[in-house]
Amino acid sequence: MSETFVQILFGWPTIALSLLVSVIGIFKSKYWLLIIGAALIVPFSYYLNGSPRFNGFGLLLPLFQISSAAAVRESKTQWAWPLLLPTSLAGLWVLVTALSYQFR
Repeated sequence: MSETFVQILFGWPTIALSLLVSVIGIFKSKYWLLIIGAALIVPFSYYLNGSPRFNGFGLLLPLFQISSAAAVRESKTQWAWPLLLPTSLAGLWVLVTALSYQFR
């Protein structure tokens, strides 16, 4: 049971939920949804920070989402999308890496 909880907390369900909540927050202009998305991505960013490739950068992912929330709050949604991009790319990188090792 605890292994499943850890996999959900640090894994794909949380990454997908964080990005989904953030995208909905931008579309609906609800900055608090982006803050919830930033809180959801914290365990993944902590995990990603342990990677030598992302050392130090992983902890910045929630800050990008909080900056995106600030842009939405100021009605500057054109800035919110690029600020959400680093989190999306980090999740995509982990997905591609995991799938490439699975199909070897």
